[in-house]
Amino acid sequence: MKKFLRRIGKTRFLILCFIPFGVWGLYSNGLLGLLAAMFGWYLGNVIYNWKEYKPRLIRFLKRRTKFQIQMMFFLPIAAACIYFYGWIGLIGSIVGWCIGELICRKLFR
Repeated sequence: MKKFLRRIGKTRFLILCFIPFGVWGLYSNGLLGLLAAMFGWYLGNVIYNWKEYKPRLIRFLKRRTKFQIQMMFFLPIAAACIYFYGWIGLIGSIVGWCIGELICRKLFR
């Protein structure tokens, strides 16, 4: 058993834990359940390897302030549009965001 656990390693163990939850999520909730299991696995991987991801995250957050502010407003609005109108709401929110970007670039630059 020790050889087996040593050969699996830490990251492969996370994958072995992900497979049953991914299958269960796909079976019970369809593609949304599989995506939720993938997100949970990625979050667990980030927490497990925090020392590797922390410098990358800090660099990302320092460089993309405008993107973060836009997403802070866009994501809740897009989520509400998707909830109430489905695919048409998603397309409408993306088109609205693009039009808003065009207007802001023309007026403020």
